Amino acid sequence: MHPITCPHCGNTLPIENIMQDREPGKARGRCKECKIWVPILLPSIRKKLVYLDQSFLSAACLEANSTNSQNEMCILSKLTKLKALQRIFVVVSDVHSRETSAIPDEYVENRKELWQFQNDLADGSISDDWDEVFVAQWRRILADQDNSNSFSASDIGLDNPHQFQIGMRIQLTNHWRLKLHRDEARPRDTVNKAFRGIFERQLENMPNCEDVRDCLSYVRELWRKDIRQGIASWRQRRDLHMQMEQIVKELEAGRIPVMPPCEAPGSFCRVVGEAVQGLDEESTLQRWLELLEGDSTNLCACVRIRSALEAALLWKWKTAGATTNPKKFDIRFGQSRQNDIDHISTFVPYVDALTTDNDMRNLCEAEVVADELKKFSCKIFSKSNYDEFETWLDALLAEPMTHNVRV
Repeated sequence: MHPITCPHCGNTLPIENIMQDREPGKARGRCKECKIWVPILLPSIRKKLVYLDQSFLSAACLEANSTNSQNEMCILSKLTKLKALQRIFVVVSDVHSRETSAIPDEYVENRKELWQFQNDLADGSISDDWDEVFVAQWRRILADQDNSNSFSASDIGLDNPHQFQIGMRIQLTNHWRLKLHRDEARPRDTVNKAFRGIFERQLENMPNCEDVRDCLSYVRELWRKDIRQGIASWRQRRDLHMQMEQIVKELEAGRIPVMPPCEAPGSFCRVVGEAVQGLDEESTLQRWLELLEGDSTNLCACVRIRSALEAALLWKWKTAGATTNPKKFDIRFGQSRQNDIDHISTFVPYVDALTTDNDMRNLCEAEVVADELKKFSCKIFSKSNYDEFETWLDALLAEPMTHNVRV
């Protein structure tokens, strides 16, 4: 990067006199000679987005002195250099917050240390959860702005991760996220019991599937059904709201109105409402229903990936059976595995590299999952191929510097 000089006197602005501006893409520096603040235009550069899963982050932060985490520490060292060079942006999400908040209270210091470590890596920018990405992807499709080859980082809640950074900047702590998730969390055994029930009901109602592709068709039809129910539920709530004015008028006139039936909202009611907000509601919902009648290419990316992972997992249960051991169930099918599915299905379309555990990477290599993942350029690494991750990072470190800023 070239030195930044004052346009009035030509004096070099020391880095400690430069700070990020509130306005995106800008910074300002104070000239010691002129005693004035100089606006600085920051370039937007193409950083690689890297998503590190909880197993990697825990090993790098909490097991730093363990011989089992030597690979993670070596990779972390290279990631830190690349971050300082602004070649990469580390993505940390609300899924990480949910997983970190689940650390028991007897390890509260570990919980705080891990979250601060994650927060520092991401410079306080915490990405959205799966639900928000579902809404963002469907909004693009429904507004006829879908481009399957381009996924904006704004979908995952990042304004501009490629923005060049210079000087001092305020970094958020986001500790409130841990408290929020802990306050809302259900016991892990309760959550896993619910997941077991879902798998059992799906198997009970499964048609005669000859292979995993038949199973995928079945799972995707379940997704279509849930979205349709969400649309119907949102319409009912909208219509009920519209009827309330008439009901109030009837009551004011001393008449007893006929109360419309009110059912509990469907699980997708909220996200349906967010997806159509600001659009022509009825025509948008009709278009959505028409898309759901088409083939799988009409589904948004996060649903296509997630349904493929769920089908591979369901087929594994059907063909190999499920474990009765609670800990093994959690890892293979339960909350731990579902968090991994959140990581993969949410962020693969947006990041250049992503880490996961060996079992999850093996699941990603299942035929129906690999067919979806190959549509994206993201590289998936786990402990069994961290050497390839290091090679990828080394290539980034070897690239020449090209950053320039203007005043």
